This record gives sequence, structure tokens and C-alpha cells, in this order.
Amino acid sequence: MSQTITIFIVRHGHAKFSAPTDFDRALKDKGVRMVEATAQFINAQCLTHKLTPLLCISSAAKRTKETAQIIAKTVKNIRIDAYQELYATSVSSWLSKIEQSPEKCLILVGHNPTLSQMVNYFCGHNLQMKPAECALIKLEIKADGIIYPATLIDYHHNE
Repeated sequence: MSQTITIFIVRHGHAKFSAPTDFDRALKDKGVRMVEATAQFINAQCLTHKLTPLLCISSAAKRTKETAQIIAKTVKNIRIDAYQELYATSVSSWLSKIEQSPEKCLILVGHNPTLSQMVNYFCGHNLQMKPAECALIKLEIKADGIIYPATLIDYHHNE
């Protein structure tokens, strides 16, 4: 028996370069505007495909948490779980979070190159996600793992 999980994979918006550490970099005004457009895309896709994301899994870095919070203002009733270990990590760490979640629709907010690698790993594409871009993916999961390739339903470009 298999289950279907729908995932919005979102790269954080443009961030400022001035901060005590890379982890503490905040979104630029341009980044905020781009993420607001991405949030509108996510909301429209939820209406079109009758999706109800209840959980946003995010890196704990400032710019990713800000991105998740902007999305949560548009797409209502979302809980944000931010994890330090998703800051500088691999696709397998994200897969672990996906597999541990009971939700059927998730929003993931993180960093490159990992998010681009994840989209490419799932779908067999060669995408390079730019700031505030979003991939909407449908995964089929059986007891022994994900069925490849996953379906890239839509992709939101900014700029």
C-alpha cells in the first residue's frame, strides 16, 4: 500500500550580507516581496489542488524562519518547526523529516544547494532554485521507500 505526500519546497528569499554570522542573515526588502509572491503562489496551488498544508519544516537560520513566517501569514493554520540541523545539511536530513511527519502536505523552507539537489533527486530534473522559488512535488511512498521519479506539479519562478 502506498501513500501520497505533496510537498512545497521553497528556497528562502534574498538575504542581506551584513550579519554577525551567515546563520543570522535577515531577508532584504526585495526578499520579503519575493517571498510574499511565493506565498500567494502556494495559496493558489492549495486552492487549485485542494491541499491543506498544516506544517512548515524550516531551517532555523534567520532568513529561512522569516520566509516561513511570511508564508504562514498567507497560508493559514500552519505550524512552523525550525531545526538547527537543517541549516547546513544534506538531502537525507530533509528526507528524514519528511518521513517522520504524519502530514500529507508539507512546506519545506531551506537553503541551496540542498533544496535544488532534493528537487532533482525526487524528480530527475536539473533545476537550480533561485531565492524565493518554489517547487510543488507529489511523492508516492511505499513501505520500502519513495517511488521515483516523483511528479513535479508546478514550479514558481521569481524575477
